[in-house]
Amino acid sequence: MTFPRPKKRTNFAETQQVLANVAQEKAQKTKKDAQEELDEMLEKLLKVDSPQINSAAKTSTDGGVFNRLTDTSKYTGASKERFDAEGKGKGKEGREDIKKNTGYVGAYKNADTYDKVHSKS
Repeated sequence: MTFPRPKKRTNFAETQQVLANVAQEKAQKTKKDAQEELDEMLEKLLKVDSPQINSAAKTSTDGGVFNRLTDTSKYTGASKERFDAEGKGKGKEGREDIKKNTGYVGAYKNADTYDKVHSKS
């Protein structure tokens, strides 16, 4: 057996009807007039403030999420290597280790420096 899903929104007339029904039930218990109970309920509703946000999360004043995500000064580790000093992305060079396959040994880092060190000048 399936049950109908409850409505998520009501219109103004439906809200008024609900308030009138609640006021009528309350009037039976308190022995007052239903209209008097309804007036008291409406008066209390008018005094209620709008909901306040009480959250530990603060709203950003520096321009939003995109400024925080693109601020490369806060990046660490592998993410930091993806951007140059100006904050511009390095593209594929920043994402992958590209082997140059130059030199005598694969891990040799001083390629093309022999002639500069041993020159006869």
